Amino acid sequence: MQIRRIWGGLLCLLLLRLSSSADNPGAASRQDLIWGKDLFNGTVQLRGRMSTHLSDLPTEAIRCSNCHATATGPAVPRSNAPRIRRELLLLPQARRGGPPSRYDVASFCVLLRKGIDPAYVMVDEEMPRYTMSDAECSALWSFLTADTP
Repeated sequence: MQIRRIWGGLLCLLLLRLSSSADNPGAASRQDLIWGKDLFNGTVQLRGRMSTHLSDLPTEAIRCSNCHATATGPAVPRSNAPRIRRELLLLPQARRGGPPSRYDVASFCVLLRKGIDPAYVMVDEEMPRYTMSDAECSALWSFLTADTP
């Protein structure tokens, strides 16, 4: 009976933790936030290619910060890429005349890997298609959806 109570308590704590993480998408470990920032800035090597290329490009050519600014970062000169703000990813947005949709970590990873947004619209071919692990994609998501990236 005592073991059942302990397991029940542990299960409740786990469910509470998962629930609070789902309610607060910006909640992430400090390590994930740092890793995500390093991925965004290209200080950690990324693998990716342009949709029209057959081979990967160097990290310096495909880092996110080449085209995208973050919510608090300086604007990127001569770039038409959107500034990535927490609200852009988490709140419903009408994209390219489609119905309002919003990102979650799964749809964000599809965007990065295949170039398809949550409204099932292909992004510009100038955006690289990345070969990323789930952990890398999740860390980048955590950084971009944090309260203050």
